[in-house]
Amino acid sequence: MQSNSTHGIFHRHHDFSCSGKARTLQAPPGATSSVPPPKKNPIAARMSGTLASLSFLILLAVILSFSTPNFASPENLKQIAVQAAVVAILACGQTAVIISGNIDLSVGSVMAFAGVAAAQSAKLYGFGVWESAGIACMSGLLIGTVTGLITAFGRIPSFIVTLGMMGVVQGMAGILSGSINIGGLPPGFEIFGFGELFGGSGRAGLPYAILMMLTAAVGMHVALSRTRWGRSLYAIGGNTEAARLSGISLPRSLVAVFALSGLLAGFAAIVNISRASVASKEAGVGYELDAIAATVVGGTSLFGGQGGIPGTIIGAFLIYTIRNGCALMGLGPDPQRALIGAVIILAVLYDRYGPGTKK
Repeated sequence: MQSNSTHGIFHRHHDFSCSGKARTLQAPPGATSSVPPPKKNPIAARMSGTLASLSFLILLAVILSFSTPNFASPENLKQIAVQAAVVAILACGQTAVIISGNIDLSVGSVMAFAGVAAAQSAKLYGFGVWESAGIACMSGLLIGTVTGLITAFGRIPSFIVTLGMMGVVQGMAGILSGSINIGGLPPGFEIFGFGELFGGSGRAGLPYAILMMLTAAVGMHVALSRTRWGRSLYAIGGNTEAARLSGISLPRSLVAVFALSGLLAGFAAIVNISRASVASKEAGVGYELDAIAATVVGGTSLFGGQGGIPGTIIGAFLIYTIRNGCALMGLGPDPQRALIGAVIILAVLYDRYGPGTKK
């Protein structure tokens, strides 16, 4: 009888490193099992987390609309979406990684390094807007690929690899920047953080930051739900050994998912440095935790094999709605952290014991 692989992110990689024939344990003749087979509702498991976070977001928005008059204004709602864009882009990559039964603690540092690389390329070599943006994306892609190679072929848990890469990349960002903020972004770069599509004098448009977030979300959603590679990630996260026996190339899938996470970190860096107008080695501090929080709050299981991009976007919006509501009510950063931490714990408990889980 083959055991279900639900060891989580700390033991996931040991599953596919094992070799040899699988044993089949048979019960003695005439023996009957006293434990009924676990009940599982795949549809409930897939939808319950997303619906729960969406319901909580709507309830919170209604409460804040009545308690804080400025919350429901179009300008404030737009600001919430813009502020959530960077974390939402990072969380799209984090979602794919966690679905595969892994975790990426380095995305914040990768975003900071990609931003520094883009700013230095503009300052030292005169690169324009699109060249600098390309440097940010390629830097993230390269680091993510290295992380995936070490994780997959080194057979080391992703928690350890990405924890180490977080320090390595943050140090590299400090060396590249000289531990100072890098300004001098090319003219027009601010459009990614403050520009609006179809906007003009007296006419509101769609912020490019939101458009970039939607591009990342739609692209990742299609990759996860409509491609063979995306389905393989769910299979790996659900049962690594079964995925291996079915012919899925685990190393190739893992390298690809970490490379994509790095690419999206570079993509997020474009928005981040555009809004800050400078690049800093400290720009990504805490963002990896926000990305994980948005992913988990949105219904993606930390045990792997379950989740999706719509819930992740809702999770990012929920986190920034809490922060915005606290700011409007005059609450400082400490109550914000406490509330967001409580929401994360409730989300994990819901994932562990909510509808669609094994009883």
